[in-house]
Amino acid sequence: MTTRADGANRIVLTLLGLLLVAAGGLGLALSLGAFGEWRTTHPVLPAEVSSFPDEQPWFWWAVAGVALLTAVLAMLWLMAQLRIDRISRIDRTTDAKDGYTTLHAGALTKAVEDETTGIAGVTSASARVHDRPRLGLSLTVAMTDSVDIDGLRTRLEDDIVAHAREAMDDPDLPVEVELRPDVRRTPQRSVA
Repeated sequence: MTTRADGANRIVLTLLGLLLVAAGGLGLALSLGAFGEWRTTHPVLPAEVSSFPDEQPWFWWAVAGVALLTAVLAMLWLMAQLRIDRISRIDRTTDAKDGYTTLHAGALTKAVEDETTGIAGVTSASARVHDRPRLGLSLTVAMTDSVDIDGLRTRLEDDIVAHAREAMDDPDLPVEVELRPDVRRTPQRSVA
């Protein structure tokens, strides 16, 4: 998700949250008599308003339509949150007269993951190809706490990254590598 979308989500959700907190606070204050003792014994809505739905047969259809529209908008928003910048095919065509070259991102990431997990001390690896802000590769490597980090870093840079750049035919392909300790495979130590 982009930073702009994250910022918009935070603003909208914060405003919605503040609105709901204010409405709840006003309702609580009304029930506790903050606006006068006489308001605690009277209904919040006048009788004409509370009996309006009984007199208008279309009212509940309108409520159902608004609820359905809200559900559809919420589903679209949720699907927008799940959209990520991964790509499935990489067009490596340089000249259409020579033919089209397409690389499946899944094949590249699987090869990178398999080669990375073959390194001693690596417990798992996850790679993905993204196209924002430009085409690049992200690699997350889980490792044991006994691994030689300098040796692992050298292997990643000299072998894995070099092979990925060679496969993409792009010597300047940005590759982001994140090293993480694998807490599932690292023995817990206790301090006496």
